[in-house]
Amino acid sequence: MPFALTDSGNSVYRLTQQGVVLVTVLWVLVLLSLIATNLSLGGRGFARQTLNTEQAYKASQAADAGLVWALWSLQQQDPYGWLADGSEHNMEIGGTEVRVSLQDESGKLDLNVLPTELLDALIEPAMEDDSQRAALVAAIEDWRDEDDLIRLNGAEEDEYLAAGRSEGPANQPFKEVAELANVLGMTVEVYRQIQPSLTVRTQARTINPTVAPFEVLMTLPNASEGIVRSYIDQRRTAWESQLPLPELPFDGEPYVADGRSGREFSATIEAVIEPYTRVRQIVNIARGGQVPRVERERVLLLGSNDQTEREVAGNER
Repeated sequence: MPFALTDSGNSVYRLTQQGVVLVTVLWVLVLLSLIATNLSLGGRGFARQTLNTEQAYKASQAADAGLVWALWSLQQQDPYGWLADGSEHNMEIGGTEVRVSLQDESGKLDLNVLPTELLDALIEPAMEDDSQRAALVAAIEDWRDEDDLIRLNGAEEDEYLAAGRSEGPANQPFKEVAELANVLGMTVEVYRQIQPSLTVRTQARTINPTVAPFEVLMTLPNASEGIVRSYIDQRRTAWESQLPLPELPFDGEPYVADGRSGREFSATIEAVIEPYTRVRQIVNIARGGQVPRVERERVLLLGSNDQTEREVAGNER
């Protein structure tokens, strides 16, 4: 009997030890599996990051080629270059789609001198509420004037401080269109919609209708969507056929003139590698002398897997 009890006790002890060993082995296997999974995911993440960096560099190089293409167009004698009315031109470089548009700044509205009624008309499609739009227009004009007298519905320093801003308006002309984003009452949606139609480089109260984009032409008195779109099609067809550009088919006085065309330009270049990588450049070009002056306004890198937008300061060339 004692020997039987002793044998039974040893068996239970051995089984307990084996169970502990088995559990330990299982935990080790789980840990090794977790480590292997982590290494695999890390390797994939590194590979994806490397691919994103490579594609961003490739797209940036393609965008630079698009800028060279735009500069080439400006060097051609009319009408062999592009009509600089913002029309999009496309090409493909090594699997990268490049989109380039060239805009003569004389077709835009100068933010520092454009009349109140045109400013209101430009903002109206993006802000239909009359009272909100009137306040925004007045705030823009209060920003660009040199006094601290508030306009009706406008905004000077007290209004900015009351809204929680740390400082008031500049009370001087806009140095760049991007300053418009700081005006009291400006929204992201309105800014994005009106920014492409604005400039600070012409100092003219008039626009050149032969290169003005649709949104600018629609601010003119007597403009209608159908007539404006037809006119844009006609002028592009005339340019491609090397014919004289048509006259504006409605009375846009006193807001139209073509005396300042061909001096200041902006080029917008997008380079796209589907599905995630997108590089966008906006470049200011001043034509005069033998070599155009080129200044990169901003470079927007849109993409990666999170679809975030990063703004990288550009360098003057």
